[in-house]
Amino acid sequence: MEEKKNMPDNNVKAKKTIKDIIKVSISNIIKLLSGVLVGFVLPRLIGITDYGYYKTFTLYASYVGLFAFGIIDGIYLKYGGLDYKELSKSDFRFYTRILALLHLVIAISGIGISLLFLSGEYKFIFVSISCYLIFSNMTGYYQQVSQITGRFNELSTRNIIQSIFVSLSVIVIWLVNKLNGFVITYNIYLFIYVSIFAVLTLWYIITYKDITFGSDKETHDKAKKIFNLIKIGFPLLIANLCSTLILSMDRQFVNILWPVDETNNTYSIYAFAYNMLSLVTTATAAISTVLYPSLKRTSQETLKSNYSKLLAIIISLISCALVVYYPLCWFVDWFLPKYHDSLMIFRIIFPGLITSSAITIIMHNYYKVFGESFRFFIITIIVLLISFVANLIAYLIFKSVSAISIASIITMLIWYIISEFYFIRHYNVNWIKNFVFMIVMMGSFYVITFISNYYIGFTMHFISIITLVYLFNLKDINVFIKRKLKSKKLNSKLKNDDISEI
Repeated sequence: MEEKKNMPDNNVKAKKTIKDIIKVSISNIIKLLSGVLVGFVLPRLIGITDYGYYKTFTLYASYVGLFAFGIIDGIYLKYGGLDYKELSKSDFRFYTRILALLHLVIAISGIGISLLFLSGEYKFIFVSISCYLIFSNMTGYYQQVSQITGRFNELSTRNIIQSIFVSLSVIVIWLVNKLNGFVITYNIYLFIYVSIFAVLTLWYIITYKDITFGSDKETHDKAKKIFNLIKIGFPLLIANLCSTLILSMDRQFVNILWPVDETNNTYSIYAFAYNMLSLVTTATAAISTVLYPSLKRTSQETLKSNYSKLLAIIISLISCALVVYYPLCWFVDWFLPKYHDSLMIFRIIFPGLITSSAITIIMHNYYKVFGESFRFFIITIIVLLISFVANLIAYLIFKSVSAISIASIITMLIWYIISEFYFIRHYNVNWIKNFVFMIVMMGSFYVITFISNYYIGFTMHFISIITLVYLFNLKDINVFIKRKLKSKKLNSKLKNDDISEI
């Protein structure tokens, strides 16, 4: 029995991490189903022009996190890995009130500026973004509390509630359109969408009432505490913002150079390609959500030894996910033929998901755990400049959205190389195999997707993925199988020991 009592802590941590990933994965599966419903029904329901206006909202709404000024990111870094009971409730009540007041002032200012200086559809879009800013950032704050303290039940429940509300809203407006012939516009859906986030904010306030309401008189040096959070969190905030800009730079170019109006739907088509891409990122988001708190509790030596393996796992998982290209193409041709031109863009940008996932899920989390957020910030600034120049050159020379999307893929590869250089230099990680593995995976996708027949392409791509994953990770797979067999033997022995003691 003594051997059973002294089982390694790493096994306990690994089991907890897996359970947390499963919890968040279940909520993300529901979120994915909701995303499929919204992602394909809404474009058909509101029309191609209104869909472009809606995606303009989502593009600029992705930047609202900037207006937390690093406070939320500072909380993430400072308190990551603590249990909820270890948090100073008095401090967090103060943080909650500061954030609420800050976002309220910014939102009111944004609404005023939009009403005074904007016109047409963009006035409505940016008024909606100003309202969305309050609810999105406040729910983001509460989500960070859930994430850093390992309270993934709240995080999962919130995702499920949001997914149900969003799905129901689309179903209801679709029924209204079908039964009464009422024309559904993007304005109606945006109003509902922002209202859902308002309800979710209220739900979080109730869930976390002990860090929302009550006295914060025990909090000393309030200004200093906020300043310290901004100091440690602002580099991470800007790094995250730069990451977002790198990932959306091509969309930003297309949105500005081909603005949405009644005669131009270029951005609508381009944004729809990224909408399909987001379905896969939703499915993999659970890993990133759970990974940081888990890594935070892991020793430096274990982190270093596991880096290449974790990277290989992510590359393999995302590579396998690329097979959804074929059913998505078939579905678009059948259900949304007006968006057929987006498939050309989708084919170019889809393999870039391997690179971006490796960076955002593994590398960025490692930079944070090693206390190198500022270094990652510098890297993202450099890559952001490269991204801007690459997209600008693509536009000036070719003046096509295809060239801009190719420029974004090239930028992703440069970002990967620069980000991994730190680990190569300081920790002597084995980088060649994973890099070659990624390039081969992306290359095989581009080659096989030249086949116009979806069924043949799907079959060949599925076979190539299985073959390449096995060839590149044969050693790791064998080690994994041996460990599993050894674990089963150990568990069997422990059970037999228990029975013999009885």
